[in-house]
Amino acid sequence: MLYTLVLYVLLGVGLAASAGFLALHRPRRFFRTVEINASWWVIIIGLLYARSLVLLGVRGGRPGAWWDMAIAIGFLAAIDALLLVRFFSYLRYLRAHPEDPPTAS
Repeated sequence: MLYTLVLYVLLGVGLAASAGFLALHRPRRFFRTVEINASWWVIIIGLLYARSLVLLGVRGGRPGAWWDMAIAIGFLAAIDALLLVRFFSYLRYLRAHPEDPPTAS
């Protein structure tokens, strides 16, 4: 039960950070190299997290061996950290440069 709750929390935090970054960034030209580097990995991870949340809701979290749970939680925590760093660094960038958003052109 605790394992399932931890998975829900980590997937929810990651999905919220991904959606928050995309809502703030508002990419307009998806196929420019700058947009691919800035946004696509966040979009892909957000889609994978949404899929994982749906599957977790349907199947439930069945804990396996201790090392399997540690790997799953470790990878989710690491990816969540990357997404949160991306989100908060973009917030800091927007505060420092309110006059020229990078996707305005």
